[in-house]
Amino acid sequence: MNGWPNRLAAAALAALTAAACGDSGPQVPTERSNLVLITVSSLRADHLGIYGYPRNISPNLDLFGASGAVFLEALTPWPETGRAAAALLTGVDPSRSTRGEPARLIEGATLAARLREHGYRTLAAVSHPALAAELGFGSGFDEFREHWGDPATATDRVREFGIGTLVDATGDAPLFLWLHFAAPARPHQPPEDDLNAVRSDTMTPAGPQFRGGPQPTAAVAPGAGYGELADSYDASIRSVDRAAGAVLTSLASGPLGGQTLFVVAGLHGESLGEHGPPFESPRTLFRETLEVPLLVGWPGGDGTRVPAETRFGSAVGLGDVGPTALELIGVPLPDTPRLGTIGKSLVPALLGDDPRPHRRLYAQSERGLFGVYNGRLRMLRIPVPGQEAPLYALFNLVRDPNEAENVYEQARFSMEPLKAQLETRRIQTVAWQQENEGGGAPDPDISEELGAALEGRGYR
Repeated sequence: MNGWPNRLAAAALAALTAAACGDSGPQVPTERSNLVLITVSSLRADHLGIYGYPRNISPNLDLFGASGAVFLEALTPWPETGRAAAALLTGVDPSRSTRGEPARLIEGATLAARLREHGYRTLAAVSHPALAAELGFGSGFDEFREHWGDPATATDRVREFGIGTLVDATGDAPLFLWLHFAAPARPHQPPEDDLNAVRSDTMTPAGPQFRGGPQPTAAVAPGAGYGELADSYDASIRSVDRAAGAVLTSLASGPLGGQTLFVVAGLHGESLGEHGPPFESPRTLFRETLEVPLLVGWPGGDGTRVPAETRFGSAVGLGDVGPTALELIGVPLPDTPRLGTIGKSLVPALLGDDPRPHRRLYAQSERGLFGVYNGRLRMLRIPVPGQEAPLYALFNLVRDPNEAENVYEQARFSMEPLKAQLETRRIQTVAWQQENEGGGAPDPDISEELGAALEGRGYR
């Protein structure tokens, strides 16, 4: 009989949910469960209603989140689609698991590979060229579909593949299905109906607030909210929400309903003018680019496998998704963590046994930008061209949630330990990157088709 590998965790989770629901207690699953993972490029947490956004652009994800577990402070380790996906799929720091530009996934021990080893059918459909099979992201999948064309068409095709897979599922083997939607990423080409709905929405948000008032770059053109760019961004989210809702409905009412863990994760956020020009590349390491939605639930289930209506407030990372999903669906975690592992199972956190899973979370971006976050303070190391010494910035997110006031100079002496931790991590990740770039035969050139698709997404 296959059950959860951690019986104590299963029993504790069952007891917690039973107490919350007032029933006599659930049964531990007797067989491994299915997993559906939905990821989205450029999806900010604070643009979903379940995270407090006033616009009604995510009713399906909001409803799903309301019935499951919501991680209120989930962060990406790298605000770029390919490297963020690598972290989620491997649980390993992107500097260790990828190389090159665009990022190639070089870590073969992925979530898909782990599940295939345990008898799962592994299927995927992605709509962002940074996740191409040519770049290694098809590793571990029995079937891997890629749709890079018009954003609306690509969204439809990924949705249709997901629905078809779930409707036709036979249950002969457990299923892992990964669907990736790129629509919120540039260039924004949302369906006209979604754009009109956003523009006519009376619950319009205020523009980004920064020191000295709203950033003028946010309002490039008049719109219902704070500019045409923000309107088209929200409309793109609305189109993805509708697609995710259709997949959720098919799952809950289909043959795998109640037997499938459903996970939704943004891969990174997006700037709308809070700290410089909107949609700037490379992305900075502020809240708007780092904080992503992370929702976990069991559509059509009896509420016994993930605590219902759970809101977890401590900081977690995208690298935690794989270990958490494996434990929840009953697949054992690897015995030995790989070098550079940044992920851990959040099941103890959901149980209340691990209220602060990470003491520190690190992030980096292109051009040598590094950051560390300890749940209260974010410190950034900013290289300056032509200058040997970098700049440092420090933000107290409890007092200054908009990260408008750099308090590094006032606190620099007391922040030396945090600065030392950041520098140690930087040296380590740079060493990993150098090892990746210098080892083995050179990677083959990417195809012209993929190169053109990446260029259309702003990759150079």
